[in-house]
Amino acid sequence: MKRLILFLTFTLLTYFVFSQKKETNDKKEIKQIVNSFMGCLIEKDSVKFYSLFHNEPVVWVGVFKEKSQQDRLKKDSTKKEYFGSTYQKFYRSISNIGANEEKFYNIDINEDGIIASVTFDYSFWDNKKKINWGKESWGLVKINGKWKITSVIFSLEFEMVNPEPKKKNKPN
Repeated sequence: MKRLILFLTFTLLTYFVFSQKKETNDKKEIKQIVNSFMGCLIEKDSVKFYSLFHNEPVVWVGVFKEKSQQDRLKKDSTKKEYFGSTYQKFYRSISNIGANEEKFYNIDINEDGIIASVTFDYSFWDNKKKINWGKESWGLVKINGKWKITSVIFSLEFEMVNPEPKKKNKPN
């Protein structure tokens, strides 16, 4: 009986040790892309920033959340609730306006070795003042052994219109 209990205990412990999810190299590489993205904005490194993206057209779409869109409509009733852009235009627009930082938190990476999705909460800061926040999602593909961003879609809420609620795992 002691042998049976010892065997079952050993088997159960072995199962838990080996069944825990281990972070794959792909997830580590994708996390590095996320970190590089944030770093390039702070460091104003356009070459490195552009290298994060696939060389084919990249989808870039932002959608205003309801309160921010309502505020925009008060000023101009013809404003669409979404906009499209490119990563190049995004980079140029923010590189001209002082110190910028985009903070990511609650990051979730799903990948199968060839395609990946990354979703996270974000906040965008200009000169240490939060400008907007929302949810962001990236699509990535692995081409020639390198992960590249192929799409960026995000919601956008202006901090002055609707301050971001306090969340767990969010940096200050």
